Parts: sequence; C-alpha cells; structure tokens
Amino acid sequence: MGECVKCGHRNTPDAHACAQCTWPFTRDAWRASKLHIRRVTLDTGCVNAKGLDPDLNTLERWAATQYLELQRSSALLRELAGEARVVKARSLAPHPALFTLGSSALGGPDVLAGPDLPGELQQILFPTATLLTENQRYDVEHLRLHVRTGGDVFVTLNPNDFVTRGRQETLRSFGIWVLSPSELVGLLTELYGWR
Repeated sequence: MGECVKCGHRNTPDAHACAQCTWPFTRDAWRASKLHIRRVTLDTGCVNAKGLDPDLNTLERWAATQYLELQRSSALLRELAGEARVVKARSLAPHPALFTLGSSALGGPDVLAGPDLPGELQQILFPTATLLTENQRYDVEHLRLHVRTGGDVFVTLNPNDFVTRGRQETLRSFGIWVLSPSELVGLLTELYGWR
C-alpha cells in the first residue's frame, strides 16, 4: 500500500487512482481523469541540443505552443556537460520554488512541496547498491526534485535506471510517472489528441 505523492493518502495496492485527490496511477485512470499532464521534468539525457530526437522535438513543439511546460531540476545543470547542451538546458524552465511555511512569496510561482523521498527512491532505483555512483546520485536527485516540486511526468532516455526490473510500475504505484519521450508523446496523443 503506497502513499500518493500528490496528497499522501494511503491507497490499496490495486488502486487505479488516488481515492483522495484522484491522481492517476494507471493509463486507464488518465483516460477517465479531469486532471491534465502539464509539467514535465526532463532528465539529463533528454536535453535535445541537436534536435535529433523526433519525440523530444514533438514535446518541445507542444511546449512552444504552451500545451505543456518542459522543466529542469537544479541537479540537471550540475550534471550536464557540453556547451551546446548547457545552453539548451538553461532555456528550459527551472522547477518552481518550493512553498516553505514562513518564507514563500504568496502569489509567486511557488508550489506546496511534495514528499521528500531520497531513501525510498534510492531503494526503488538501486536496491542492491550500498554506495551510489555519482550518476546514480544524480538520478535519485533528479527524480526527488521532480516529486518535491509536484511535477506530473518525469521523462528519461535511461530505461536501465528508471524503467527496467519493475521500477516503472513501482514508481507509478505511488503516482510517480516515469516515461520515455515516445511513451509520453503516445500518451498525450491518446489523451488529448495532440499531433
């Protein structure tokens, strides 16, 4: 029984959506939901500096028409190498600031912070690692910040760390959507008819 990352409600393992906030845990729940995918966090490998990935090009086109917003975590710029990729990454919107009681500027772009799950995410992504490599630490940090800032979908081209061995399904059971660019394009086309 996992807690929904959007509201903290404990749901049954077979729940299709959160019983409290209706956040979807399955594709079928997205079809029935009134919620929309809006904020998409890009992983480091999805910085499409040369414009060669057709699915990332599609996501960028949809972002340019304001169908969705492509965002980057603060960890992305620390991990990224290559001048063209850094320039491209800086053009992405940063995650919004977190709402912190007593220090947030109400009316600004702040969001109410989601749960902070570094240990849980490390256990899901790298269950057998005792010490994480630098790249693994960045993977955990990217996904942690995505959850903390209330992102809708985390997009990655790194299936080994985020998708394989049941990781994608485990993350989804908490409401954390991790998809490849092509999976997200397919889902958005199916849900909203975007072309």
